[in-house]
Amino acid sequence: MKQAFIIAISLVLFATVTLHAQRDTADRWAGFSLSQLETFSNNAFEQLDADENGSITLDEIDLFKEDPEATLSEEELVLRQRRLSLVNSYFWTEQNVDMFEVGDINQDGSMNREEFDNLQSNVRTHILDLGIQSLDKDKNGSVEANEFSAHLDKFDEWDTNGNGTIDRGEMGDISDRRFLTDIRRRWSARELSQEERDRSAVALERRAAERKRRAAESEKNDAD
Repeated sequence: MKQAFIIAISLVLFATVTLHAQRDTADRWAGFSLSQLETFSNNAFEQLDADENGSITLDEIDLFKEDPEATLSEEELVLRQRRLSLVNSYFWTEQNVDMFEVGDINQDGSMNREEFDNLQSNVRTHILDLGIQSLDKDKNGSVEANEFSAHLDKFDEWDTNGNGTIDRGEMGDISDRRFLTDIRRRWSARELSQEERDRSAVALERRAAERKRRAAESEKNDAD
């Protein structure tokens, strides 16, 4: 239980990155320049900086703590799904987490019913906090734009042939997950129309909401 939650999420993210990276064919892959990746990284930062103050805090990325009863329009659902996807890609850390230690809020060496019921939420928040810390180089508790895109400083290192773009062959050597995320998202943005992306995001959000409703209904029935 200690690492299963983290491992499962990491595998999903890695599989998604790999799948999208392999989608194109040689005659359509032209590579991406540093400028292109910086543009997309900046766009991602702006979407996550909800209060537009130039920094991203834990409260802005812990989206599941938002009011579950709030009624959202389709446009708001799409935006929320995009933000959630960005959070998973940029802030989900692969550090090992002791779920019991995180869940034992009062640190009494045991887990009561309330702590157990909130375990998943508390672990998720803890993981996202670790993600914030991993990017927060000046340790001020938030992530600024330059910290968010700091992984792109390695562009020249990954551009091994020095032609100013990251091409298919060079992608196989990239070990930085955030760098690969920029490339994957830059490719997806070019491949899909806005309408297709919106429709897909709304569908995912609706399925998640339905699963949540069913789980709540099941818990209620069990309690009765």
